[in-house]
Amino acid sequence: MALLVDLTGSFILVASCHSFDELLLIMIWRVPLLEDQCGDGDCIDVGSQPKDLSIAHLSPEVALVSIDTGIVLLHGTQVVSTVNLGFPVTACAISPDGTEAIVGGQDGKLHLYSVNGDSLAEEAVLEKHRGAITVIRYSPDVSMFASADVNREAVVWDRASREVKLKNMLYHTARINCLAWSPDSSMVATGSLDTCVIVYDINKPASSRITIKGAHLGGVYGLAFTDERSVVSSGEDACVRMWRITPQ
Repeated sequence: MALLVDLTGSFILVASCHSFDELLLIMIWRVPLLEDQCGDGDCIDVGSQPKDLSIAHLSPEVALVSIDTGIVLLHGTQVVSTVNLGFPVTACAISPDGTEAIVGGQDGKLHLYSVNGDSLAEEAVLEKHRGAITVIRYSPDVSMFASADVNREAVVWDRASREVKLKNMLYHTARINCLAWSPDSSMVATGSLDTCVIVYDINKPASSRITIKGAHLGGVYGLAFTDERSVVSSGEDACVRMWRITPQ
């Protein structure tokens, strides 16, 4: 069963769950994409249960995997380094060029690190969330990033200033499980345990949101934009749905 997925045009990085001798094992696989099918995957041992994973899409050999109290840097199928950060890690993202990493903690803080080869240097700690971080995603134009938490709040940040760009994104009624950016970086969508998808225009107040109620029975667990106005969602109900967004 696939638990975590990120992909580029040439391969998929996936954390999957397997049963072995009555033990539940979660492993990282790098699976090549060959035209219309998948090739044979390589298993990567990160030494601990992965919590999240992220590919540097402009430097796709570089990837980041978060584990219980740290992160693992990958280059291809090789573990470059394992860094113990000293706090419970719940989410992570690596910038498309592979030079910056953001790690979210159980305490709701976002830790920003510069990445230089196999080492990390902490540059800043951002405090806005009031619950454990569940997801972090860079915008396609790399000028922003968005984060969300178990306390139903999402935040859009300006990457250069590290200041909040869009606030008061508090319209879900339960934890936010996933988020996605539109290709032009003008909108961000969030999916929640409350069964709803909410789409925000980052150039308008959060109150002007578009809400898709009851998108998936049992909660929304996956989101992706297929173009500037179309969102695909997946959920606990084992369904995949496409929604056309009409700007208000």
